[in-house]
Amino acid sequence: MPNYRRPATVILLVLSHAVHTKAQDKPVTVGPDYRPRVEVQHTDFATARATFKTQLRRIGPAPTEWGDVVVPAGASAITYPSGSLRLKAWLSLPADSKKHPAVLYLHSGFDFSEDSWDLVRPFREAGYVVMLPTMRGENGQHGVFTLYYDEVSDVVNAADYLRNLSQVDPNRLFVTGYSVGGTLTMLASELYSHFRAAASISGTPDVATYLKYAGRAPYNAPFDPADTHEALIRSPLAWAESLKCPIRMYYGTDEDYFAIATPAMAAAAQGKGVDAKALTVKGDHGSIGEVSIALALAFFQQFR
Repeated sequence: MPNYRRPATVILLVLSHAVHTKAQDKPVTVGPDYRPRVEVQHTDFATARATFKTQLRRIGPAPTEWGDVVVPAGASAITYPSGSLRLKAWLSLPADSKKHPAVLYLHSGFDFSEDSWDLVRPFREAGYVVMLPTMRGENGQHGVFTLYYDEVSDVVNAADYLRNLSQVDPNRLFVTGYSVGGTLTMLASELYSHFRAAASISGTPDVATYLKYAGRAPYNAPFDPADTHEALIRSPLAWAESLKCPIRMYYGTDEDYFAIATPAMAAAAQGKGVDAKALTVKGDHGSIGEVSIALALAFFQQFR
């Protein structure tokens, strides 16, 4: 089991988007006392999930309020299967019948909004089929919210749905996500073998630290946030050796709580031969979205 240490840095995550940021290749630094609260495991992530059963203390929907969501222009409202659930998603398809690359975008926060559709316009303009799935328990849908556990299965099922569309090239399927979606991007890329490449934006590699120090995070957790096993199974850093595709992990220069955990995750993956990099973008959790999407697009274009 991992060695848990107390970090000196307090995490405060804000789920929003902004503009006007600048990419950098050098990670920021934090105080020498900061350490992630989980360590890299040497067990395959799929194997670990197969032998783990989460213990929920709260059974219910995602911990957020939502308003009426209007399907944005250019999107089709669809449902995709995830086990016994049928979950909502937005999908853009090109006018022709050719095979196109596709991007699965995982939204920030715990509810669906039109802002996410606006953010990923560059992918649509570049000719990608784009799908934005919701997860279980969001926006009034069926299913129990588990925070980074069963939602990973939703991502994998959404990816399968997208990959099997007639207008999608199944060998050019990409995944990216922001904040909560960035964490799910990391976890899904450690589990699902059909992504050509992945890009996480302000994802949380070390969920144990997030649960202990990030504002409403303990409330958001439907399980015991002090349970090290529950945190471990949800922490992408712990399963970095299971990454199955090239990945870029972007985080803000003002997100110093990611400045050790994210490079540590990249280093662990590199040790297994994965093309993984942790890169900073000038700004904070709420301001690096647009530039990071542009960087993700440029990264994905290398594989087209």
